[in-house]
Amino acid sequence: MLYRKNNPPACQQVSDLEPHLKEYPKEALYAFKEGAIDPNILTNLLVKKAQENGVNILFDTKVTQIKKKNAKVVGIHTSKGFIESDVIVLATGTTLPELCKPLSIDVPVEASPSIIIRMKSPKKLIHTLISNSRFEARQLSDTTLISAEDYLDDHGENRPEEVGRRAFDTLRNDLKKGEYLELDSIQVGDRPMPKDGYPIVGFHDQIEGLYLAVMHSAITLSPIISRLVAKEIVDNVQLEELEGCRLSRFYQ
Repeated sequence: MLYRKNNPPACQQVSDLEPHLKEYPKEALYAFKEGAIDPNILTNLLVKKAQENGVNILFDTKVTQIKKKNAKVVGIHTSKGFIESDVIVLATGTTLPELCKPLSIDVPVEASPSIIIRMKSPKKLIHTLISNSRFEARQLSDTTLISAEDYLDDHGENRPEEVGRRAFDTLRNDLKKGEYLELDSIQVGDRPMPKDGYPIVGFHDQIEGLYLAVMHSAITLSPIISRLVAKEIVDNVQLEELEGCRLSRFYQ
């Protein structure tokens, strides 16, 4: 849905969506069928539902090593002892390659850092997800706003604290009632990025019981990927939908 500035009714629709923008672009695209979620709220909800359905979750437990016997996994060593298992799903993001190295498995995944700026406001300043040439931001709740910026390096004006502060100042200047914004935190998150940009999903070809699941847009893909992964593991099948995601594509 494209809105042009010389179309008064359409421009009015843009201002109705985001009344706190001080300036409107000459044209804008509104993805009205898309949405956004708060990953923290979603994760907590999934944990709660999993526990309600009998899943045993160990918090504050670090996996230190995967144990295998011959060519089959038998369990994991953790900071709270050994856990026996005949199927291990590795969905550990950027730490997945490190866990695979002792098994002589090379998983081409690197960290793709991003700067996350969290802010507070007693006013509802953003109603959709705004992405323009000056900032990208959305409001997670009535009080929390989140903005993202590219990570550059740790030197001078490129330091995450400096980049985050500039992004915060931009939002305060570009939004009506932006003076209500308060800076909450500036953090760097390491997103996992497979070498070719596409997900790595599936059982390992040579180690029985070892299942890999790592991708960049995990929140976006999680609903469909989790269903497909569960079906492959429970039904012991290989789904055509995931054939392009196998680790083996890097070594053919």
